Order: sequence, then C-alpha cells, then structure tokens
Amino acid sequence: MSVARFFREHWQKKPLLVRGAFPRFRDPITPDELAGLACEDGVESRIVERRGAGAARGRRAGPWEVTWGPHDEARFASLPERDWTLLVQEVNRWVPEAALLLDRFAFVPNVRVDDVMVSFAAPGGGVGPHVDSYDVFLVQGRGERRWRYHTAPTRDTRLVPGLDLRVLASFRADADEVLRPGDMLYLPPGFAHDGVAVTPCLTYSIGFRSPSAGEAWASFAAAAREGAGAARLLEDPPLSPRAHPGAIPPALLARVRAMVRSLDTSDDAVDRWFASYATRLKPGHGLEPPRRAPDEATLRARLARGDVVARSEEGRWAFLPRPRGALLLYVGGEEIAVPAPAAGIARILAAARQFDGRALAREAKSRAARELLVRLFARGALRFAGRGAPRARQRPPSGSERR
Repeated sequence: MSVARFFREHWQKKPLLVRGAFPRFRDPITPDELAGLACEDGVESRIVERRGAGAARGRRAGPWEVTWGPHDEARFASLPERDWTLLVQEVNRWVPEAALLLDRFAFVPNVRVDDVMVSFAAPGGGVGPHVDSYDVFLVQGRGERRWRYHTAPTRDTRLVPGLDLRVLASFRADADEVLRPGDMLYLPPGFAHDGVAVTPCLTYSIGFRSPSAGEAWASFAAAAREGAGAARLLEDPPLSPRAHPGAIPPALLARVRAMVRSLDTSDDAVDRWFASYATRLKPGHGLEPPRRAPDEATLRARLARGDVVARSEEGRWAFLPRPRGALLLYVGGEEIAVPAPAAGIARILAAARQFDGRALAREAKSRAARELLVRLFARGALRFAGRGAPRARQRPPSGSERR
C-alpha cells in the first residue's frame, strides 16, 4: 500500500493490519535489557498485573494492579509465570536501535512523533481494553500477541471505576487477530483495543500525538506573555461617575479587548510558537551540552574518516522556511536561525537519526554549513555515535523468561 493511499483511507479514519510489515524483524532490545531500563531513575515505566495477581504477596487485590518504576531487581524475580506486563516509555531516548524504528515512519511529520514505548508481556499479560488519544503503530517483536479492536470509533467510553488504569467497562471487539514477529497494526485515536500476550512477547508502540485545543491555548498564551508589549499595564479610559460600581464601563472593556489583541498573534508568531512547542519533549527533558564539543578542525577530520553522527533524542527536529532560502531550525524547542548556504544540511539533519560522516561532509561544503554542525554539536543536538553505541543495562531474567 502506498503512503498516499494509507493517508487517504486509514490515517485517523480506520485501523490497518499489515502482515510482515517488517520482514525478518530483529528486536532492538531484549526483555532483560528492558527490565534493566525499568530499574533506572529517570525512566518512566510500570508493571501491570491482571486479575489481582499480587494479592497473595500482600498487595491490594483488583482486576488490574499497577506498580510504577523505578523497580527493584527483586521485583522481577517475584513476578508470576503469566498475567503481567512491563511497559517502558521513551525507549528511543535510551536505546539507539529503538530510536531508528522511528525513521521507518518518517512519512509522518516529526512534530507529531511522541515516542517508542516498549512492552514485554508474559502469557495473558495486558493492560485491558482501552482507548488512546493518539495514533499508534503496534509493531510485534518476538512472540505473539492477540489484538481485539474496534473497526469504528468507540462510542461507549465508560471506565471501570477505582482503577489506576483507564479500562473500558464494556468492550466487544469487531476484529480479532494474532500478531507475530514483523506484523504491524495501525490504530487511529478513539478506537478501543485490547492486546493480550499469547506467548512471552515484545511489542513496540510507535505513538503520534496532537495537542488538545486547551493545551495549545495554554502554551501559546504563556509564550505570548513573554513577548514584546506583554508587560504593558492596562490604562483606564477617561472615567466618569457611575450609577453602580459593579458595572464595567464599556470604554474600559474596549481598552481590555484592544490590549489583548495587541499581543502578537500573527500567523508567523503562531507558526514559530508551534514549531518550538511541538519539538519539545516532556518537562524535565532538554539538550545537554557535552563537556567537550568538537571544534571545526576536529569535526572535519572525524567526518572525513566516516565516523557516524547521531541526533539527540532529547527533542524533535523540524524547520520553517524563511525568505531567500533561509530557514528556522527547531531542536527540542530551541529556535536556530539558519542562513541559506546551510539550509540544505539542516533539512538533511531533520530527515533521519544517523548519518555517515563522509556523506555528511559532502553536504557541508560551505562555511555556514560547517558552523551549523559545530553549533549543533556544542548544544548537544548532535554527537558522534562511535563504533559501539551504548545499550540498555541488563537485569536478571524475569517472569516467563526464567525458564
């Protein structure tokens, strides 16, 4: 199926199951490495047990029980043989091979990317039937997972009360499929689904989200508050004695309307706000400058010998065109003015996550392009990947993987 047909017939319209979407798929992470990530500070993770599986160990019984990370190693050794799942968010930030999965979905704009969430489930493990507010591609790694889902938008979104999960109170599937390694299921927002592991399995959720209108207004208002003229105080119009002090003078309301409208809400201001807003990650994330960034001579030498260059996953990458061939590059919410001679390499950098050094050197012929690369390395937006990119730390085997 062509991308054009996918957008026309399925994107935000209806699910699509693709058998063998990733032929000979190789997992970029093992279950033990995923468990290792879940034990680390700063990594968002949770363990979900079905049918009150933890009650025997003194925890509250219930249909689903959620334990948030970071987890102790002993937690995994104590898990039962079935009916649980481990979910880890933003694995693309920690595992370079997982980040490269996102390049397979480069037909969707970068600003719509959320993250790569990875789940390992023992047989029977899942999080219950639910509805997501974002587009998601579910790529099956090792093992098998059964997906039941709606083929039309879900109308009954009532939830089971008293749970830490948003589990639907009523769910009857229209489709029932078992995904095997390399299969992929696309689900638009608002379509209920329920995935349950048939065998021990890894599943990769490639999520794409959009801000709600409320989120957008709140963020734009905060940005406008920092703009020119935002600190100007309201000036009263000529006042006259009023019959009642509770009445707001029409002339004062006119001044208020004019003051609010004086804030920069031009198309350009909105576009630049959105580019900055949509390329940021969650609060607490940001580019971190290296202790020692390469200067131009070092950069040219390392590119010439073919060292691999990798983008930071601490922010999305996007750009806006400017007059006379220039552009504004956005990385993790930061706006960088790029002159026309460096615009070509900026577009290349925004299109993928890893680059061959020699190929990048051929594109960095101009001084402006090399200066942009040096600047991006100094900000921590780019780095040399080296010959062995770090992988997640391993922990002792967990759950069904112990056998």
